[in-house]
This record gives sequence, structure tokens and C-alpha cells, in this order.
Amino acid sequence: MSAQVTVLLAIRNGGTELEPQLDSYLDQTLKPTCILASDDGSTDDSRAVFTRFAERARAAGVTCQLFDGPQRGPTANFLSLLARPGPDTTHVALSDQDDIWLPGKLEDAVARLSPHSGTPALVGTRSWEWDPDSDRRQLSRPVPEPHDFRHALVQNYAGGNTMVLNRAGIDLIQSALPRIRDAAVHDWWLYQMVSGAGGTILLGETPHILYRQHHHNQIGANTGFDSKLRRFKAMLRGTYRGWNDLNVAALMATRDLLTPEACQILSRFDEARHGPLHKRLAMLRATGLHRKGHVNQATLWLAAILGKI
Repeated sequence: MSAQVTVLLAIRNGGTELEPQLDSYLDQTLKPTCILASDDGSTDDSRAVFTRFAERARAAGVTCQLFDGPQRGPTANFLSLLARPGPDTTHVALSDQDDIWLPGKLEDAVARLSPHSGTPALVGTRSWEWDPDSDRRQLSRPVPEPHDFRHALVQNYAGGNTMVLNRAGIDLIQSALPRIRDAAVHDWWLYQMVSGAGGTILLGETPHILYRQHHHNQIGANTGFDSKLRRFKAMLRGTYRGWNDLNVAALMATRDLLTPEACQILSRFDEARHGPLHKRLAMLRATGLHRKGHVNQATLWLAAILGKI
């Protein structure tokens, strides 16, 4: 069966940056079959830009649909999109509204996922962190293996704008979606669900997108001292603990979809987070939860010490 790739595009006030992203879909060596866009209350001409593009896409054999988003932020918008692909879709690719996909992105993702059709599988890649004003490109940080639930519970591994799910992964996520209220970040939750269910996590070292950097990025690049300082301050403010509250609640609601080992790790993590210091530290030692990089790992332990995990 040939690949039937559906692109899930979240839109809100895309402005002049939306059209180059749309054009890059049609430049793919493996074109998507369908593009599902969810506009989350744009007040600019984003809807008109997408509608005009849909006419060009139709001539290239690509169908487009535009929906009204839930208007509860980008995570909720992507979660609403993940529920939409039908049974004919073999892969879904997540897309931000302001990047540019390089031509081999979808073809490479489908090829990487092909050997894993029997199990839920998720592929992400590194990206070019891109300053469009200077055209300066910097390769995103490396995220060494293992990419597993012990890592996923406390840190994401790839940008959602690089992620592609196979059919078994779509089925897993669509089984989970009706049970959850929210998640900290949609792509982090995808990593947690697929790894926690015993699925396959793949990371491609070759970048296939130009990841536009600007002050509207929901998360942004995780490179450089300034980025680490922002995340450290957010941890002190309790942001990281709040994210964990959302993620744990979502995972607990879908624990029947997780492996027994993942359930044990999740339960111990949840219990220790609300316990005294010695239990938090004992939990980290016993479970092997880890973040990539010495600074990130040290921050995890500090968060545990301060009760911010």
C-alpha cells in the first residue's frame, strides 16, 4: 500500500510566514495526500491564505480541509487535529505554520517508519534552527539514545514540527485522546505515549526543516546559555512541575495502554513527586529517569531537591 500522508497544520495569525510553509508541502518528493488545518481564531488573513493555497494544492492532487480550532492554545489545537485523520491515513506529519520543510522530509520519515509497521512508531529529526533575516542556520542539539519512557517522562526528544507517526501510532493516540483533558505540550505527550506503550522511537540526525526562530515560538530552540537560563527560571517558578501535573494526569487516564514497566515507573514518579525529599531522590535513583546533557540532568535533580518536579 502506498503511503497516504496527512499533514496536521495548526494556524493562528500566520501572517506572511504561512505561505512559504504551505508551498514547501508541494515541493516534497513524497507529496502529502491531505492537509488538515485548524485555525485557532486568527484575526489576520491566515484563513484566506490557506483557502487560496487549497486551490493550488487541489491541482497537484492534494486535498485540504480547514477547521475551527478550540481556541485554548496550540497544544489543544494540535490535540484536536490528531483526532481527525481517518482510517485511510497511513502516516500523520505535524506542522507548525511558520517553518519551511526541505524537499525530502516526508519521504525520509516514511522510509524510516516502514520497518516498524507492526508497532506504534514515532520519528522526529534534528532541525536547522533558522534566523530568516540573516539566513543563519544552526543544527539543533543532539539527543543521544536511549529514547525511552525513562527519558520521555521528564524531557522531550525532538520538536513536534519534525514528528511523523505511523498508522499504529495514530491508532494508539486516537484511542488515548478521548480520555485526556490536556497535556503540557502535544509533541512531548506523543513521545510519552508511544514510548510508554512499548512503541518505537526514532531520531533522524539529518535535518529536514528550517525551524524559524522568533519571539512567538511556543518553546523555541534549546541551545545556548540564554535558553538554559530561561528554562532554569521556569523550573524555579514551578512551570516544570505544572507541566508534570498535566502529563501525569494524561498518562494515568490512559495507563491501560502502557506497558507494565511504564505503569510502575509512572506510579512511582507520581507518588514520589508529592512525598518528602528522601523519597524523591530515591525515586530518581531507582527508576533511572534522566534528561539529556549534564546541565539538564543536574536541573532534574535540583528540581527534585526543591520539590519542583
